[in-house]
Amino acid sequence: MTVLAHLGRPVLVLTAVLGPVRVPARAVRRALVLAASLAAIWPPAPSNAQQASVAGRARDQDGVPVADATVSLRLAADSSVVRLAGTDRLGFFAFPRVTPGDYLLTVARIGFGPRTEEVTVSAGAESRVNVVLSVQAVELEELVVETRRSRRREWFEESAGVTVEELNRAEIKSIPGIAEADPMRAVEVLPGVVTVSDFSAAFNVRGGSADQNLILLDGVPIINPFHLAGFFSVFNADMVGRAELQSGGFPAEYGGRVSSVLSVETDLGDGEFGVDSGWSLLAARTAVGGDLPAGTKAAAGLTSARWKVSGRRSYFDLLLPDMPYYLMDFQGAFEGWTNRGDRFKLTAYSGRDVLNVPGTDEDFLGLDAHWGNDAVGASWTRPMDGGGALDLRASFSRFQMDFDFVGHSDTDADNGVTESVFGLNLERRPTPRTHWKSGLSTKRTTADNLSKASGVVIRAQHFAGWESAAYTQMRWNPSARWLVEVGARVDYWAPAKADGAVARADGIVAVSPRAAVKRFVRDGDWAVRIAGGRFTQFLHSRRDERLPFGIDVWMLANESITHVVSDQVQAGVEGYFGADDEWSASMEGYYRSFDGVITQNFAEDPNDPLDDMMSGDGFSYGADLMVRKSEGETTGWISVSVVKAVRRFPDTYSGVVPPPTVEYPPVFDRRLEVDLVLRRRVGWGVEGGLRWNFGTGLPYTLYLTSYDLYDQRMADLLVEQGCCQKGVLLGPINGERYPARHRLDVSLRKPMAKRWGRITPYLSVINLYNRDNVLFYIFDYNRAPVGRKGISMIPILPTAGVEVSF
Repeated sequence: MTVLAHLGRPVLVLTAVLGPVRVPARAVRRALVLAASLAAIWPPAPSNAQQASVAGRARDQDGVPVADATVSLRLAADSSVVRLAGTDRLGFFAFPRVTPGDYLLTVARIGFGPRTEEVTVSAGAESRVNVVLSVQAVELEELVVETRRSRRREWFEESAGVTVEELNRAEIKSIPGIAEADPMRAVEVLPGVVTVSDFSAAFNVRGGSADQNLILLDGVPIINPFHLAGFFSVFNADMVGRAELQSGGFPAEYGGRVSSVLSVETDLGDGEFGVDSGWSLLAARTAVGGDLPAGTKAAAGLTSARWKVSGRRSYFDLLLPDMPYYLMDFQGAFEGWTNRGDRFKLTAYSGRDVLNVPGTDEDFLGLDAHWGNDAVGASWTRPMDGGGALDLRASFSRFQMDFDFVGHSDTDADNGVTESVFGLNLERRPTPRTHWKSGLSTKRTTADNLSKASGVVIRAQHFAGWESAAYTQMRWNPSARWLVEVGARVDYWAPAKADGAVARADGIVAVSPRAAVKRFVRDGDWAVRIAGGRFTQFLHSRRDERLPFGIDVWMLANESITHVVSDQVQAGVEGYFGADDEWSASMEGYYRSFDGVITQNFAEDPNDPLDDMMSGDGFSYGADLMVRKSEGETTGWISVSVVKAVRRFPDTYSGVVPPPTVEYPPVFDRRLEVDLVLRRRVGWGVEGGLRWNFGTGLPYTLYLTSYDLYDQRMADLLVEQGCCQKGVLLGPINGERYPARHRLDVSLRKPMAKRWGRITPYLSVINLYNRDNVLFYIFDYNRAPVGRKGISMIPILPTAGVEVSF
């Protein structure tokens, strides 16, 4: 760990120009030894003796950390001067950059009596305060309370580089949705996010493809998190506490993807028994949560515990005999605390889509298809004195698809990918102004693709490999106005040998340095920042993103498939204004390169199993603007995103050796995207939600004209008339654009309190003014020039449902 602790120092910045290289293990060891030697003699940063800090932890009488408590720090001589902070999941809080003096520190949280401590802060020292809160019931008259706890301000103050936006459960449910609330549909409204159609919940971030997004459920990777071939996600809104999208500059602890990180966190409730249930036009769902019996907790050595489980199933197949499709999923989570403050957490998910189409005759084959995800993850977290924690995690996730054509023996298609991960993280505060986090992980990944017809194997691919990683990252406050982050991640990918290839002697070593600097201005309410880094990915999807529906076919980097390396830089300004920071704004520009992206090689040699895919590169650049109002009668935001994305691949059809490079915009290159989201009480206890979206047209390839391909009979050298095939002359790849799209969605929700709980009927209307947004064109080859007809996306679509909680 000594070497890892030093890797975050500036010496590794010199490796940024090297890129991911293939080197023997001996060279890696020598490089690490050299880095450690240089880091050992690197002079430490000068200290500022006038700066001090206050930090501590809040716990209840059983020793369980109290999360989400409000901590205020007031000058004893002038109580009007207040600084606020919140406790994290381990009850820890911190006030960096404190002027020496006498203070009053108060910790408060609903359900506990407030506690105030006197604190004397000395220059150059950190004052430690451990606060024990006593349970205290709060008696109130009947009232309706809206609360929203956001971590955006915490990210603003404590992170220099990451671009992050958060949606809580209330915001997710207020955004109009198709059938029911969906966290992945909701992130479409955030800056930098693009979707290619109304029929897919897959999203693209800042010029990256959809498979370059890391999606986590309580830290567990979910590889293909979609139902109904991508129409909506696997996440049940009744189980979601918050969804957090890191669209750029994410720290070194995250690896495996190059575009973004979407973290979905489960809301386990307060431990009291409760039921949330809902019925929509799509499915019925129920979530149940509660506590463990006192005897069970005592036997397990726990002082506190809470759990929640949910199930969901569509019911069209039960109501309509001719409907051959249904979905179902189950999710559960558990969290327990010991007297020492250790936390144990378990998350599990299993979901399936089932499509069963019976065959009618020899010309129409039946289809028996099912696909879905399974995932389970466990973690143990031990808080450490002085702040920080030791965290152990293990997870297993799998996506499996099986298509069998009934009535035609041995004709099917299978696709699957699995990931098994084990990781260790250590988080510490070695000095009052320094936060350090490092970790190790190992991951086993496999992917299998099989397709055959009448027993003849058309494609049989097996991918496997081990990925080992180590990272370190440090956050440093040299003064009240500066925040600096440095870090690095080292990934070693050892793929299994591809069929027909010679095994590589060594794996791939990818070094990914990352750094960021933030400068606070205007009393710390505004900041400018710049961040840069390298990101690496060894997993690809072969899915054609032009299709409105589709299932990812996953592949791994090996001898014939390259891995993705993305160098990124971003800079911007962000801040808060208005009373009680009710307004926030951010503007950021960025540039990204993508080396090693892949696409289907349509000129492949059938006798060469290693040329199915070809690699290329690309880049994207753009800017994101967001203005947000978080408090008041009307809340919401407007986001504006401008982006240009480019991909470059060899033109294998040209017949030239080596082939020339073709440059074109990918299908998700939407140059301008605007989203307006509003939430307001509209009267009679009704909560209204509105989303208006505008986007310029996506690119497509124009069919210029068609021509006849005649078959020739060799017996008499006569041309067969009337039984010809059509050839199509294409324009430049993605050289044309669909018309601009825009759409207005609205929702109405009316929570009604009952003696037994609460009932909330809701109504959503998608595409309120029935705009015909083009999904794709159908071309008529019998006309010259070729005729076309536009197929529209979702027309006006009202959906309704009801939610019940008790």
